[in-house]
Amino acid sequence: MKRVKNFIFPAIIAAGVAIFALTSRTAATDAEYVYDGAPEIIAATFESAWCSSCKILVPRLSQVVPDFADKPVKFVSLDFTFGQRDDIQAQAEAEGLAELYPRFKGATGFTLLVDADTGEILDSLTVNHSTQAMRAAIAQSLALAAQSGEISE
Repeated sequence: MKRVKNFIFPAIIAAGVAIFALTSRTAATDAEYVYDGAPEIIAATFESAWCSSCKILVPRLSQVVPDFADKPVKFVSLDFTFGQRDDIQAQAEAEGLAELYPRFKGATGFTLLVDADTGEILDSLTVNHSTQAMRAAIAQSLALAAQSGEISE
């Protein structure tokens, strides 16, 4: 009987964790993470299903995303739920984040606001930001990116 308990209990726990990871995601859908024009900033969220900070950050950010639907902001999700994979690195490179990726790969629970032209980190969003503070930080990063674009032209 003890052998059965030693097998069943871990199996139940593993199944519960798997179900939780697959069903508890409240992240914005990929459709919400798209900007059709040339972005001035990239909001790159480093996240995973098992990250407790992400479970607060991502839903807050998903409330802010619609406010910037017509602005030059591209929202990108780099999901490390299943570890550091080559496809995530390829995604980062395709999004113009090749130089930043090695510094932050595998870390989760934050969003970097990156100047799309220079690759400079303008700000970061964490679980400590309210939705109002996120909106302000994104708007300020847009203004900074626009200024740097005017200066370089």
